[in-house]
Amino acid sequence: MPYPNPGPIDTPSNHGPIVSVITWFLMAATILAVVARVLTKFAISRRLTSDDYMIFAALALSIGQGIAISLQTSNGAGRHQDALSASQLDKYYKCDYTSNLLFIMNLCFTKLSVLQMLKTITPVKEHIRMLTGVGAFVLVWSFASELVSAFQCGVTETWKPFGNKCIDRTSFWTSYGVLNLVTEAALVVLPLVIVWKIQTKTMKKAIIFLCFASRIMVLAGIIVQLIYVNRARDTSDETFDTWPTVLSAETVQSLSIITACIPCLKPFLESLESGMLRSDDLRRRGMGGIYGYGSHHLSELSSSKSNNKNEKSRFSPISSHNRYFETLPNVSTVVSVNRNEDRERDSDSQKSSSRIIKYTRTWAVE
Repeated sequence: MPYPNPGPIDTPSNHGPIVSVITWFLMAATILAVVARVLTKFAISRRLTSDDYMIFAALALSIGQGIAISLQTSNGAGRHQDALSASQLDKYYKCDYTSNLLFIMNLCFTKLSVLQMLKTITPVKEHIRMLTGVGAFVLVWSFASELVSAFQCGVTETWKPFGNKCIDRTSFWTSYGVLNLVTEAALVVLPLVIVWKIQTKTMKKAIIFLCFASRIMVLAGIIVQLIYVNRARDTSDETFDTWPTVLSAETVQSLSIITACIPCLKPFLESLESGMLRSDDLRRRGMGGIYGYGSHHLSELSSSKSNNKNEKSRFSPISSHNRYFETLPNVSTVVSVNRNEDRERDSDSQKSSSRIIKYTRTWAVE
């Protein structure tokens, strides 16, 4: 039984189907990337962190934007404007308005997720202040952009670019794209600054940096988006001439989430020897972890457990000896003191059994 020919997916007068197919493909790829990220991190650390919840928010916004673009395609995206009814045109602009709002917030949460992830792999205060400053800029810039986009054509029926006095939307999206480009460039450069301080092999440093440098693909997508935004500046057939802009925006937001998930996959975590998932805990406990910035845990333990110079001198050799092992990967050291609660005040109290120092070292074999 012969099957009917469904016809070409893309025609010179209708590019909507190809936009819809690519949108759903990118949405599926984005979901798979987030699922892989979450499963990998949960399998290693048995917990999720704040950067994961931010990427969840970005994924939800991405799915919403994908649905909005799909509905936009059903109502005329990729087709000539004179072939659409007034109802279709109104729905088209509503979907376009919604997808733009979701696009801005999507990129905001994705960038904040990457910045928060970078905070977990560095205990250096200068780095953390720098990351916090970039995050504050992203928040303010995204909030301001969201307000401008939300009220682009006034307060009533703001989604309609005709019949109202609207801002120059091309200029707005160009300026937004330039700042988007700058912040993405920062997300590529900052990991290099942080990784440079990590005390590990050069090959592992390269792997860590390349995972974050994958965001160069997002930079390329933003440049393409800016080109298409300005090509359609003076168009009189917006629904037909702006379909590449719609598709490039979807590509940018999908690549942004996918590349934010790459550093959470197993090769990257192994390059950090799983330290990324524990460094925040170690920093809160006053321990330097695997990054070679030193560990103050033993000195704190010594000062808290010792009340005189003799006791301090007993801990200091262990502390200095332990610093050698802290420079080695996959080594952890625990020092504990067991005091005899029934210590007598006679000469028997000086026996070695009255104070036992336990010195335990564990080695992880790759």
